[in-house]
Amino acid sequence: ILRESSWPTRIERSALVGKKNTMSRSSQRHPRVYVSRVQAPPHISRNADSIRERLRNGAKTVVVDTAGQLIELDDKTFASAGDEWTLRFTAGSQARIHLDSPLPATAHIVATDATTVEVTGQVHVWAYTHATVTAFDRCRVVAHNHAFIRACDHSTVWADDNVVVHAYDEATVQARDHAILALSDEARAVVDTAVEVRGPARKNVTIWGTT
Repeated sequence: ILRESSWPTRIERSALVGKKNTMSRSSQRHPRVYVSRVQAPPHISRNADSIRERLRNGAKTVVVDTAGQLIELDDKTFASAGDEWTLRFTAGSQARIHLDSPLPATAHIVATDATTVEVTGQVHVWAYTHATVTAFDRCRVVAHNHAFIRACDHSTVWADDNVVVHAYDEATVQARDHAILALSDEARAVVDTAVEVRGPARKNVTIWGTT
């Protein structure tokens, strides 16, 4: 015997329709999209206090733009820094750095762009892309890509890739790959055959592989 079922009332029909629409919306939801966080631009240090604070707090890379102002750094600036970090001067930065003791080999001071850096004592600096570095005492400079270097006293320079080096006093230079040297006083150089050597001390040159 089939029992006749009653027709749903208006209230029941409304409830059913609402439930149906809810299920339909749920089944047609868009998939969830996870948006990666946009990396914030690097913090720029403008002065010695900012550099000291960031290194003390463990920063591995400190980008410096002094906006054309000269800043001075010394042993105290790096006293609380770790052993592995990079300090990179950019834009038109100007800096004077003096170190009585050399930094760890994993700590790097880098001059790029149109920066001007003067180093004294025992500073090791890397120079790139039209940076100008003047080195005194027993500082060391590794220079690439059109940098301009003045080497004085007993400083040492490694140069390649169209770097220009003016060496004075008893500075020593090793150069290759179309570097241009101007030697004065007792400055000496070891070069390959692609290097151009000028200056009154150009006789103080040894060609690589002939020693």
